[in-house]
Amino acid sequence: MRSVILIICFISTCYCKLKFNDRPRNFSIELLYHTQSETEGQMVISPFGIWCLMTNVALGAQGNSFKQVKKALRLPKKLTDFKKNYKNLVDAVQDSAMNGVTLVNKNFMFFNNDFIVDTTYKNIVQDDLETTIQELDFNDPNSVRIANKIIQSTVPEVSDVLNSDDLSDSRMILTNVVTFKGIWNVPFNVSETIEEPFYSENKQIAGYVKMMYQSGEFPFSNVAGLKAFALELPYGTAGKYSMLLLLPHPNTKIKDMYRKLAEVTLKDIFDKLQSDVDKFGSIEIDVRLPRFKISTDVVMNKPLNDMGVLDIFQPDLANFKKITREKIFVSSIIHKAEIEVTEAGTVATASSTAKFSARSYSPLFYANRPFAYFIMEKSTLTVIFSGIYSKPTIF
Repeated sequence: MRSVILIICFISTCYCKLKFNDRPRNFSIELLYHTQSETEGQMVISPFGIWCLMTNVALGAQGNSFKQVKKALRLPKKLTDFKKNYKNLVDAVQDSAMNGVTLVNKNFMFFNNDFIVDTTYKNIVQDDLETTIQELDFNDPNSVRIANKIIQSTVPEVSDVLNSDDLSDSRMILTNVVTFKGIWNVPFNVSETIEEPFYSENKQIAGYVKMMYQSGEFPFSNVAGLKAFALELPYGTAGKYSMLLLLPHPNTKIKDMYRKLAEVTLKDIFDKLQSDVDKFGSIEIDVRLPRFKISTDVVMNKPLNDMGVLDIFQPDLANFKKITREKIFVSSIIHKAEIEVTEAGTVATASSTAKFSARSYSPLFYANRPFAYFIMEKSTLTVIFSGIYSKPTIF
């Protein structure tokens, strides 16, 4: 029996509400929670890219395979308006035609020349999900070069996504590539960056980082229900994209904070940030944030298993009759992501009783211990990239 291999590659660099927008957002929080346990904390992933790719999978599945993926992705009960809503959401997230931000999200499907793909399925993913489809001879050594060239013709920033081993054991490959480049609305001053210690959750020095510094008027709140401080750093000039930083209160661990995201939503956090600005006005915030670069290469099977997606990975249970009459299954979902945060911006190929009512001083957001980050599209509250920084290195 041959298998379907799903390869996901995301490259990131940091230099309108829609009816559908809660779907990937809720999926993102649960996926992040389960993935961080697979990566020993520090990580970067693109929940938006994984959600887009898994949507291709869902539309090819039937029976329990479909039900499990549908539930995990938070797809609506009725798929009548699914294609329209999907397109509206993706278009809104990708509408990055503004100074300082570039975002590309693209799906690709490659299949072997003797593998018969259902015409209806091909038309749906090609026309409605805007997936690039290409038939190849997987036994031809040149096929991997052709596939990578097709990907790079659309997303030139990425290096080779596929290798020859990916094709040798596969019948079909689905690939999603997301790139994000955002310039800070207010860049950090390079001359202010100094080397400082970074502390573990046990308050021990875990290493050293290049700590960036600036003072500016940014949305900042103490989110008591999350036991964390929240800071928003905008990209570009239109306020459409931003990095949301969550710094747990002292004595609160990242994992415990993530659990509370089941009760305190991202919308709640942004509402709190806005209400504090409305209540107290714009004030100066002293921000200290490490320069950092994180790469993650993780198999997503286990996090998706934990979310109830089981059958698609089992040769005897997987049901992809909407794709082909052959018996196929998903062997693995491989996620590769990278994020780079500097004084210029981001490249991505993320105490509960404290009172701020007076605000007669400059609050300090000092990220010298583990924190979480979310690169967001704000009109839909979609998580494009997210992760945890907990293992300091000089970058």
